[in-house]
Amino acid sequence: MTWPTMRAVVIRESLTTGELPEAFSGREARRYPHLLDERTPIEIIELTVPADQAPGLALELSAALKPRLYYAHLLNEARMLVAFPHTVVDIPRGDQEAIAHARSVGALFDIPDEQMRFAEMWDTDHPDAPAQPTADAR
Repeated sequence: MTWPTMRAVVIRESLTTGELPEAFSGREARRYPHLLDERTPIEIIELTVPADQAPGLALELSAALKPRLYYAHLLNEARMLVAFPHTVVDIPRGDQEAIAHARSVGALFDIPDEQMRFAEMWDTDHPDAPAQPTADAR
């Protein structure tokens, strides 16, 4: 099955200008606050992009990222594109070798390993976030 769109997730503070590249104009879906590593306040920008444009848009993002500590990603049910500064890594869902490769690339940009939990990102938007208490927790 072909997935027609991908969801892009970008940390506003990761962008060198604080703004998305022009190619993302009009694609923004929502913005919301998040605590990175449970202590650093950031703003998440989510966008929807056509899957056939995602590789080019990932390259645009990679050129707009600060030179260390950050990445952005685009994903759908089958694939994730991770944009690091001037580099994009393609991860097919479930491909552990590609995930390990992406983590090694991220390490080159001083990204903490615990912030690169790519295998979990298909099911959990922010696997670094603290577990939310359930209604049954007392």
